[in-house]
Amino acid sequence: MPDPAPFLEALEPGVSPGVSAWIKGLKEVEAHLHRWAFDLSEEGFWWRPKEGLNPIGGLVRHITGSSLRLLSYAFPQELPHWAKRGREWELQGEPETKEAVQARFQEAWARLLSAFRGLREEDLAQEVPVGTQGLRAPRAHILHHLVEHAQHHAGQIIYARKLLG
Repeated sequence: MPDPAPFLEALEPGVSPGVSAWIKGLKEVEAHLHRWAFDLSEEGFWWRPKEGLNPIGGLVRHITGSSLRLLSYAFPQELPHWAKRGREWELQGEPETKEAVQARFQEAWARLLSAFRGLREEDLAQEVPVGTQGLRAPRAHILHHLVEHAQHHAGQIIYARKLLG
C-alpha cells in the first residue's frame, strides 16, 4: 500500500495544528514534484506546451525561488544568488540541467521545512515588511501564501506533465 498523502499523516510534533498543515502542504508539493517532474528526461523537463508557456523546469525553478523570497520576507535572511534572479529568469530563462534545478529545490525545501518547524505561535501575528514598496503583512499571511503559491504551480506541473504524456 502506498504512503498516505501528507495531509492524512499525524500532526507535526512541536508546532501548532495550523503550522502542521502548512508543513504538510510543503511536503505535498515535494511529493508532486518527485512524481510529476523529477523523473522526466532533460527534454521533457524543459518542454513547453506552446511557445511562451512555462516549461516544467521553469515552474520548478519558480516554486523554489519564490518560496525562498517569501520566506525571506517572513524571516529576513540572505538569499542565494540564483533566488535573486527573479521570476522572469525562473520561468523563461535558459534551460539548465535538471539535476541542478532539483538540487536547489531539495536544498530550499529543507530550509523551508526547518523554518516552519521552528515557528512559534507568537511569531505568526507579527507584521513584517514585504517587498520593496514598504507594505506590511502578518507573517502568517506570508507563510500561508508561500504554501498556496507553491501548490498552485505544482498543479500546473501536473497538468503540463499529463499533456506531455
